[in-house]
Amino acid sequence: MKAFWISVLLIASLFSLKVSAQPLDIRQFGAKNDGKTLNSAAIQAAIDTCHRRGGGQVLIPAGGVFLSGTLFLKEHVFLFLEAGATLKGSPKMQDYDKKHPQLIFAEYLSNAGFLGSGVIDGNGSAFWDQFYLPLDRPEPWIVFEHCQNLQFKGVQLLNSPAHVLVLEHCDGAVIDGLRIVNTVLSPNTDGIDIADTRNVSIQNCYIQTGDDAICLKSHQHWVENILVTNNILMSDDTAIKFGTGGDVGTRHCIFSDNVIRNSRYGIALFQMDGGIYEYCQFNNMTIETSSRQFTEYPIFVDIDKRRADDRLGSIRHLIFSNLQLISRGNCLLAGQPGAKIEDLTLRNVTFYATETPPVSSLRLARKPRGNKTLGYYPDMRDYSKVDAWFTFAHHTGLNLDQVKVEGAKNQRPAFQMIDVKKVKK
Repeated sequence: MKAFWISVLLIASLFSLKVSAQPLDIRQFGAKNDGKTLNSAAIQAAIDTCHRRGGGQVLIPAGGVFLSGTLFLKEHVFLFLEAGATLKGSPKMQDYDKKHPQLIFAEYLSNAGFLGSGVIDGNGSAFWDQFYLPLDRPEPWIVFEHCQNLQFKGVQLLNSPAHVLVLEHCDGAVIDGLRIVNTVLSPNTDGIDIADTRNVSIQNCYIQTGDDAICLKSHQHWVENILVTNNILMSDDTAIKFGTGGDVGTRHCIFSDNVIRNSRYGIALFQMDGGIYEYCQFNNMTIETSSRQFTEYPIFVDIDKRRADDRLGSIRHLIFSNLQLISRGNCLLAGQPGAKIEDLTLRNVTFYATETPPVSSLRLARKPRGNKTLGYYPDMRDYSKVDAWFTFAHHTGLNLDQVKVEGAKNQRPAFQMIDVKKVKK
């Protein structure tokens, strides 16, 4: 983790050097706050001018609504949104760049981001129908690719039309105090997606989404050195998710002191692309599930495969400690006969069972796949029908220390273990 904290300190020092100059007010470049005028050109002119001057802040001032299409952020430039300021995405797709149909897009730059306490509004409802089926839309909504030393602080990101904040192939980012809110039925509105990216801190955020709150995906590079702490997370799907993209792997990540509420999954690790999840910790959290689905999982850890001929991946050296689980669902942690979960520890974990699911729900249960388009394969084991609060299957080196079930515990077995070796209690 030493490299991670060096990166954080570097971001802070660069930030303090670059934002000291007088901000450039977008109104000086012709921006109008009437909520009707398209201000893309005016705001882009302010960004470009700030960049040419060596960097600093571009001010989105308080009062009114500044409508915009795609903005291209530049090196050493931060958008600063005053309290009471609103930058709102246009409801018209023709106002977004065809190659990069995002509201904010940045690539191959360092020392940039957005700050303040104002609002960036995605105009999300303009991009799905009355049944919440997606239309042509800015997807993802805010994207940073191949960037370094990023800072996102304090801003409210509301009503996104798609995935909210996406970091791809980045190195070094501090995300602090964001408020991300999307309606629970909004499609594909992940809060923060971390893909092929390293050295990221996410802290003090409030995230309420129609899809995963925080999602880590590894397609071409390791996702590593991720610290997620002191956040409130709510999701119509998964609060903290690995995958389903996991071709390479995720390692050296710490999730601590978070509160998870109103989510179908609290923590879900989907390994179905042959990669590795290792040396990660989930500590000091309260996880309360609630969903529109008939199955819920405060903890779900699974090895499977995306396609019939894919190789199986690995999950190893994980620690879950000091957790309070409040759920009507169950915890399922399962490998496969040819791909066992290795060295997994649950320490001081209390499951408060709120009710016992009816037996009929077990008959209907199927193991979640993390993506509704993915199929099931007959050679892959599915233990979702096992009647227990905790089901462990295909483990070697399972360590259980002070793991207990309270509440409706006597109405179903606390533990079921299938092909589990070297159990320590």
